[in-house]
Amino acid sequence: MLTDPAPDPAPRDADPALYTARVENTGGTSGRVLVHDAHAVELGTAQLEEGEEITLPTGGPQPSASGFNPEQFLAMAWSTCLGETLRVVLTEHGLDLESSVSVEMGLHRDPAGGFRFVPRALVHIDSLAPDRALELAEAAHARCPVSKLLRGQGAADVELGIRP
Repeated sequence: MLTDPAPDPAPRDADPALYTARVENTGGTSGRVLVHDAHAVELGTAQLEEGEEITLPTGGPQPSASGFNPEQFLAMAWSTCLGETLRVVLTEHGLDLESSVSVEMGLHRDPAGGFRFVPRALVHIDSLAPDRALELAEAAHARCPVSKLLRGQGAADVELGIRP
């Protein structure tokens, strides 16, 4: 299990999630993501012609909302990126094992105002002793770009874009 404390750690019991998105990735970037609480249509795989675009419906976390919400998008991104990084780490260690990454992305009130995400990843590697699996999962977590971003080591700039 990999967990990173929130930037302003608070006991999770004292700060219950307002909503939690749950996803599971198998196969990294060559696999699939299961969104456990999706209120959106399942997307199939299709070959797009050059210039074609994909439109995804967006919505809030309310049960009545249709579409994907930010918590689900972020959970899907992290589970896929961490899953792919884990596949690379396993390959580098000569291991051809099945793995999966489940992510819970909790939406919490931020004591400083507004809201914050509290992410949690659970990594499973088939046929591997728990100590070795944790070692490899931590190696993947240290290298995963989305893990770095969630830990605050990524760069995030906001600029004003003016459309012509």
